[in-house]
Amino acid sequence: MGSDWFDKVTVAIGVIMLNVMLVVGIIQVLNRYVDVSIELYWTYEVARTTLALMTIIAIPYLFRNDADISFLPVLRRVTSRTNQFLLVRNVLMGALSVIFVWSAYLAYGTAGDTGLPTISWFKVGWGYLLFGAAAAVLFVVVIGDTKRRVDEIRGGSDV
Repeated sequence: MGSDWFDKVTVAIGVIMLNVMLVVGIIQVLNRYVDVSIELYWTYEVARTTLALMTIIAIPYLFRNDADISFLPVLRRVTSRTNQFLLVRNVLMGALSVIFVWSAYLAYGTAGDTGLPTISWFKVGWGYLLFGAAAAVLFVVVIGDTKRRVDEIRGGSDV
């Protein structure tokens, strides 16, 4: 797991979003017991949307750090040729990320100017764009991972 700019940016975004969810959750709980003069109906929507966006942003980070496959430690114990096995995974993830980018593009076009029900300023299309951008980053990460694995297989260091 390298500590380069991609990891630092992704972790920083994740920490910020997690803190937003924490603050909104505390506001939701306090609102049950303390009467506040303003309407707080939007807190549920903010917490749910932030969780969804955080999950979408985490996909390329998890893939890049070999945390996307829960059976990877088991796979390493079963076979010494994990890179060849994971090349199949990379092909499937690459195809899936291309489909996600295309799907997000189409969904953004049909979403129009629709806002979330309780947070009208947050447009649904923005979520689709973020999903498409995360899928595009995932595709780039998959290509880089595939190149690294092919180089290791060619160099005989596939262990």
